[in-house]
Amino acid sequence: MKKINFLSIFIFQGAFHKFAASNLKINSLYMKRIVVMVLMVISISLAFGQKAVRQTASNYLKEGKLDKALESINQCIQDPSTAQDPKAWFIRGNIYSEIAITKDEKFKALEPEPLAKALESYKMATKFDEKREFTDDIFQKVNWQRNTFFNQAVDFYGKKDYKNAMLAFDHSYSALAAINIPDTLSLFYAAACATLANDRSQAKKYYIDLLKLKAKSVSIYASLSELYRQEKDSGAALAVIREGQKIYPGNMPLFLAETNIYLTFNNIDKALLNLRTAAKKDSANPSIYYALGTIYNKLVDDTSKNAAFREQMFTNAADAYKRAIELKPDYFDPIFNLGALYVNKAVYYDDKAKNLPLDAEAEYKSLKAEADKYLSAAIPYLEKATELQPNDISTLNSLKQIYIRQQKNDKIKAINEKINSVQQKK
Repeated sequence: MKKINFLSIFIFQGAFHKFAASNLKINSLYMKRIVVMVLMVISISLAFGQKAVRQTASNYLKEGKLDKALESINQCIQDPSTAQDPKAWFIRGNIYSEIAITKDEKFKALEPEPLAKALESYKMATKFDEKREFTDDIFQKVNWQRNTFFNQAVDFYGKKDYKNAMLAFDHSYSALAAINIPDTLSLFYAAACATLANDRSQAKKYYIDLLKLKAKSVSIYASLSELYRQEKDSGAALAVIREGQKIYPGNMPLFLAETNIYLTFNNIDKALLNLRTAAKKDSANPSIYYALGTIYNKLVDDTSKNAAFREQMFTNAADAYKRAIELKPDYFDPIFNLGALYVNKAVYYDDKAKNLPLDAEAEYKSLKAEADKYLSAAIPYLEKATELQPNDISTLNSLKQIYIRQQKNDKIKAINEKINSVQQKK
């Protein structure tokens, strides 16, 4: 009997165990690969299955079966395998777009806000379309939506329904914004309509958004500043004007907006300085002279100033109003204000006369004559104001009092008839 080499057996057994262990690992790895492959096959099958559903939805859309198309496409986008498929979302957008324009009540009932749903779908399609396969098609669809909303807004604006016009312009802006195109024109009109609808907070938001989008317009800065001024926020109002003036140095509307802020917060000196500068730069602008007249007029009534100063302000106010009227003969505001300025001057002399002692007859007559002089000066301006705004009751009443004092009976009768006519209309 041969001797057994235990060392050889030991080596053999070790080799065998290594082989078995190695083979076991290979089999285990192989099984894992099979599982992965099976899962991949299942996933691919599901994806192909959902793409078939997507195609079904597209076919239903072509056939005009919008209810079935919508059911199929919603099934498709709800499945994880096609939830990020840009084509599926694009088709969904098309389906909702058709629902928006269909005249079939059955299909209209599928969604109360189909355009919003369509926009949401195109937005998702854009998000997942990394290869930009649908960019042009999506733009055409979204731009159609934008134009639809824009035209609706114009229609509402024409009817003076500013609230709905604002909302429609907002939707118009949002349509292109969904695919990352800033439609600043729609946003600007939305802001303007918000102001007309007296929705100041929304208007302010729109103007701030426009500035964030780097929109360039004097009107944006002036309008936003005006909103802050109305809120009594002088710091923000001036800050916006300063930003605008960096881009548009020397711009007159911004300069006047700044002046208006000074007037609102009673900074008369700065307001006067601005307007005098403005008058030199734009000597043919009647609004500047009217504004100057109102400031001088305000100083006329400032009892903290001495008589000589107030008299000079009276002359300055009258001259400024006359210049504004010369430049624009039908400018109601300076015409009325000049008439009122003369009436107030007459009242001043009347009050002085009333406070005289009874034996100061000569001075009394002199003061009354001065008062009559200014009342006579007021008449042509107040009469012109009633021509421009026939229903302005305050102007009519002022004229009536002057006619009564001057005993112009024929004119008293005529103006009473006008006053009665205006009152009956109310």
